[in-house]
Amino acid sequence: MRPASDISSTRRRKIRLSFPATGESAVAEMLDDEAPEVCDYIWGLLPVESKAIHGMYSGAEVFQLVDNPRPVEPQNRTTLPLPGELLYFYDAGGNATSPPRAVGEICLVYGRGVSLKGPEGAPAYASLFARIPGDWKYDWTGFAQACRRCRWEGPRVLRIEAQE
Repeated sequence: MRPASDISSTRRRKIRLSFPATGESAVAEMLDDEAPEVCDYIWGLLPVESKAIHGMYSGAEVFQLVDNPRPVEPQNRTTLPLPGELLYFYDAGGNATSPPRAVGEICLVYGRGVSLKGPEGAPAYASLFARIPGDWKYDWTGFAQACRRCRWEGPRVLRIEAQE
């Protein structure tokens, strides 16, 4: 059996993330070999088009709420994601610091220093399911800057769709 690092990225499914109003976009590779159930769940949701909200607690990340989220077996979990990584976060709700209903989010990290946190600064884990190749400072700077604008200008519509 070949190590996961030897699996060709050309065999991976791809998703396009774009801000329709301004045109910035990036393509991410699904990590089917590392988080197959999470990738299948996200793929089944596509296309997703909703407002990208800048995180309050974690740092340089934007997220979209998932309609009618469902739990998926946690796979490839992390609390310290890197720029360009996409994650699925699920909380069943009902805690003192969460809503009474389930919440699901697709999170996109666009800069360094992100530490996933929930309300009250508690560490949070999410399943890493896709990655934008290249460097956030050199290869997809326009897209990273568009994500940053969500912090200063407010939520903006982000579209995630299958890349054929």
